[in-house]
Amino acid sequence: MENLPIKAYDPNSVWLNNISHDSRIDYFFTQRKIIEYDEKLDEKTLERKKKKKSVTINFLAINLPNNQFKNISNLIVDIEIWGESKYHYTGSLTNKIGDFPSLLLKLDNDKELFIKLIYRDKEKMLKSFIKFIPILKRYQSIPE
Repeated sequence: MENLPIKAYDPNSVWLNNISHDSRIDYFFTQRKIIEYDEKLDEKTLERKKKKKSVTINFLAINLPNNQFKNISNLIVDIEIWGESKYHYTGSLTNKIGDFPSLLLKLDNDKELFIKLIYRDKEKMLKSFIKFIPILKRYQSIPE
């Protein structure tokens, strides 16, 4: 058997960048409880009264996978996010300096989200990530 040289791990290797692991998109759910005030007018006295109302807002936090793309300037991430009933977003993030930030999506009454990320530079696609994220019942809004 021929002695092959042992090479160090190279995150920029061509064959590794073409492998798509859909489980690489890291996400978690979170909730924020806020207090809103509804202003009511008392018809008898014509006084304004504020009624306290507790509201829970559900979010999905998405950490963009950027371990393989650290310190690469002019990197573009095309983002598509689709919900089965309401949510829809298509857009791009461009990296000038540093790493991409995480995304925080306000959830509505979708039961599942489809997320597609395409990392590219000006000339070619570098890597794509696809993930279906089921939204737990606890984080789904109840339609009124």
